[in-house]
Amino acid sequence: MKMTGSHDIADELTQKTFIKVWDNLSSFRGNSELSTWIYRIAVNVGKNHLRKEKAKRLIGLDKIKSLAEDNNINLNHNIKGKIHEAVQKLSPKQNMVMLLRGFQDLPYKQIGAIMGISENSAKVNYSHALKNLKKYLNRMGVTYEDL
Repeated sequence: MKMTGSHDIADELTQKTFIKVWDNLSSFRGNSELSTWIYRIAVNVGKNHLRKEKAKRLIGLDKIKSLAEDNNINLNHNIKGKIHEAVQKLSPKQNMVMLLRGFQDLPYKQIGAIMGISENSAKVNYSHALKNLKKYLNRMGVTYEDL
């Protein structure tokens, strides 16, 4: 759960999420998959944290770095910084959809259930997030060939 850009805060939020899951396990009704229910709790914990801290963005450089490492992409430090900056410009909803679809590879239906939006809204937000990332990166002089 790298919604904060900080490993320490992410660890705290993960711990809070699992405490909430444990405390509320008896209230799980089985209307959705257990993983969807847990993701929903994690999203709510993250939103609450961001609200309290008045943070405006949901995804951090650590997630981008791990994506680059996972795909064996050698991105120089300057490009990583620009990617982080571009991702920070996305709306909170687009950030969340990008995290769940782009990094967690969840299906749109499950993303919709987690975020409390329709499957179609999840698709639209993901599409807008990709367009906006491309636009922001192009403005900073980063093209897909650089990646």
